[in-house]
Amino acid sequence: MVKKLIFLFLFPIMAFGTTFSLFYSQNILSLDDMKLFSNTFQPKISYESTNFSFDVSLLFSNDGKFPPFMQDFYGNYYIILTDAGIRFSVENLRFSLGNLSNYDIVGSPYSLYFSSLGHSKPTISIKYLDDKFEYETRYVLISYSNGLNFVDKGMNFKYYSIKFGNFRFGYEESIVYASRTNFDLDYFLNPIPNFFIQYARKRFYENSAIFDDNSLMGFFADYNDSEKYIYAQILIDDFNANRVFNPDNPTVDKIAWSIGGRKEIGKDLSLGVYHAGATKYTFQPSKESGNPLYYGYTYYTEIIFDNYIIDYQDNYIGYKYGENNIAFLLDIIWTPQNYKVHSSLEFLISGSKSPVNPWSEDDSSTYERGFNLLNENVLEKTILFKNSIEKNFGKITLGANITTGVILNKLEVVDSEDSAGKPYFLPSENNEKIFDLAFYLEFKYNF
Repeated sequence: MVKKLIFLFLFPIMAFGTTFSLFYSQNILSLDDMKLFSNTFQPKISYESTNFSFDVSLLFSNDGKFPPFMQDFYGNYYIILTDAGIRFSVENLRFSLGNLSNYDIVGSPYSLYFSSLGHSKPTISIKYLDDKFEYETRYVLISYSNGLNFVDKGMNFKYYSIKFGNFRFGYEESIVYASRTNFDLDYFLNPIPNFFIQYARKRFYENSAIFDDNSLMGFFADYNDSEKYIYAQILIDDFNANRVFNPDNPTVDKIAWSIGGRKEIGKDLSLGVYHAGATKYTFQPSKESGNPLYYGYTYYTEIIFDNYIIDYQDNYIGYKYGENNIAFLLDIIWTPQNYKVHSSLEFLISGSKSPVNPWSEDDSSTYERGFNLLNENVLEKTILFKNSIEKNFGKITLGANITTGVILNKLEVVDSEDSAGKPYFLPSENNEKIFDLAFYLEFKYNF
C-alpha cells in the first residue's frame, strides 16, 4: 500500500515537467598515472516549478580517486551522491534539504568557506533574502562514527549581509564539532553568531571540554552588475586576540584570503582574474587528542583509506588548496551562439599540508608561532593550462577538455613521527608533467 502511494505521488512529477539528463565523460589519457580510458557516468532526474525543485543525481566513476564500491558487483567503480534533494521557497525564504552540493556565498574558484568544487553532503539550509538584507543558516553532516576511522562530525555555517544596490557586505562563519554529536540544533536555529553561542555554553557548563569546537569566521564584500563581478573574502581560523591583548604570548596566525572578479571585455567574451592564499596550519585540527584532533576543516579524519590516498582537494571543506599556499588564476570564457570555450592559466606555490595531523610534523608545544607562509626550504610549484570547448545541439551537448602543465617538487604523503602519528603532505624531489585529455557528452530530455 505504501509503495502504491509513493508511486501515485511521484508519477505526476515524473510524467510532467521533468528533465532527465545523462552526463558521460571519457578520459582518454592521464599522463601522471598513465591511466587510459577511465570514465564517469552521471544520471540525473529533476523537476522544477515556480517555488519547488526536486533533484536526484548519482556519479559513477573508475578514475581511481576513491576506493571501489562493492567491487564484486561494480568492479573498480565508486559511487557518489552528487546532488539529491528538494528546494522550495515561501516568499523571501528559501529552504534546501538533501544530499546537496555546497557552495560559498561568493562566486569564485578560490572561495574560502566552501570549496568551489561543490562537494555534496547531507545538508539543511534556511535562507532569507530581500533587497537590503540576507541571512543563511546551513547544517552539513560530515560523517557518522564507525568505531574505526570515522567519528561523529558535523558543521554549521552562517552568513549575514547588508546590501546597497549592487554592493553587498557581510559576515561569514563556520563551526565544526566532532565526537560529541554530528548535529547541533542550537547552532542551526539560533541566529546569534556561532562564536558567541560556543563561548556562552562553555561558560554555562563550566568550561566543559565537550564544547571545544573549531570556529572559523571572517568577512566578504562583492559587487555585481550586468558587466562585472568583483569580490574580496577573508577567513580567520580559530580566532584569538592574543596579538592585541597578550602580545607576550602570541599564538599562530591561521588566515586565508581571496580576491578577484570577472568582467565582460567584448561580445560574448569575459575575463576573470583571481588570487588566494592561506597561511600554514589553517584548517588543521589543533591538538593531538580529544575532540580537537578531529575538528579540522575537512571531510575526512584520515588521508588514506584502503590504500587510496584522498586528494587534499577532495578533503578540504573550504578553500580547495587548503593551507600554506598562494594561487593565481587568469581565465577567459567565450560563448558565441551555441558554443562555450573556456581557457585558464593557473600558478600555484604550496608548502607542506596537514589536513588531519595537528601542527604537521610538530605538536602543540613546538609549532612555529606567528605568521607562517611558505617558510620552508622546498616548495611545490604548479603551472596548469586548461582548455575546454563544448557545443550545444539542443538535447545533446558535446565537449572536450585538455589540461597540460608541470608540477615541480610535487607534494607527496609522508609518515609523521609526532604523537598524533598521522601522515601529511610534504614537497618532494619529484617532478611531474601533466597531460589530461577527455571528451564528454550530455543528453537532456524534457518530459
